[in-house]
Amino acid sequence: MTELDRILRFKEDHIRSQADDVQEHLFGFAVRNLRYAASHHHNKVVITGPADAPEILTLADHALGGAAHRLVEIHHEPTALAVAGALAEAGYDHESNLLMLHQGAPPPPAPGVETVTLADLHEPVRASWAAELPQLTPEELDQLTERRATLLQDGYETTFLAVRDGGTIVCHGDLYIHRPSGTAQFEDLSTHPDHQRRGHARAVVTEAIRRAGDLTLFLEADETDWPKDFYGRLGFTPVGRTHHFRRMS
Repeated sequence: MTELDRILRFKEDHIRSQADDVQEHLFGFAVRNLRYAASHHHNKVVITGPADAPEILTLADHALGGAAHRLVEIHHEPTALAVAGALAEAGYDHESNLLMLHQGAPPPPAPGVETVTLADLHEPVRASWAAELPQLTPEELDQLTERRATLLQDGYETTFLAVRDGGTIVCHGDLYIHRPSGTAQFEDLSTHPDHQRRGHARAVVTEAIRRAGDLTLFLEADETDWPKDFYGRLGFTPVGRTHHFRRMS
């Protein structure tokens, strides 16, 4: 199994583990979690093998019926490239993320980084969503904030890392470890706009790298945005891509 295969397997199993309902198909699967209907991450179709556009569109409409969105996440690169045009014609926007693998020795502990709880993160996460998507209703904000509870589950060691300033959390990120597979993921790095360019994000990522040790550690970064370069300076190298096709229904 290649490192990319290991990463994709981890991602797919982690997605399934957060769902209330999983529908398996020959070329992928669909997940639903109606407690968090506003969360696209918890209600989507994942394509893991060869499929054509009509199959994918049919599955998305069937599996996500009643949802206010359609999200198709494709892990099979040839399929993503082959169906991109047809999905665009069907009204889907397309973005691609780099899967980036950390390479190099673990660093020393990062000063100022601590472990926090879901309760600690509630207010900063809710405020971040409210600033990013001001059109969200209070109920939708609650769902996108509280959905993080699905990360706390048997089989995965989930650690929330943060930096405080005067007791207030100003930067945070998640580390998910699955020791049976030897794989870990860093995700959801966020720094308050008033506290950027102070080294907080670097400290949080560095501490995640240290805690992952010799495990296969990866993260996802938007292929068109600057954070991929930031992660590159910290030892992360692209090894593959995921493709995300989204439409508001």
